[in-house]
Amino acid sequence: MASNDKGFLNFLKEVKREFKRITWPSQEEVKKALTAVVVICTIYMVLIAVSDLLFENLLTNFLLNI
Repeated sequence: MASNDKGFLNFLKEVKREFKRITWPSQEEVKKALTAVVVICTIYMVLIAVSDLLFENLLTNFLLNI
């Protein structure tokens, strides 16, 4: 049981050591990435909404004419 405790403690020490090696992005980089994600998601939502409206109208008109 003691070897498992040492193994777990070593694991935690390694995790702490790895966290110190992480290079976190700057606040400016995070802002740029967030802006890009928001813009792309907005464009995607608009495209989906427009295509949904088009297909809804096409199918409605097609089914009403049958």
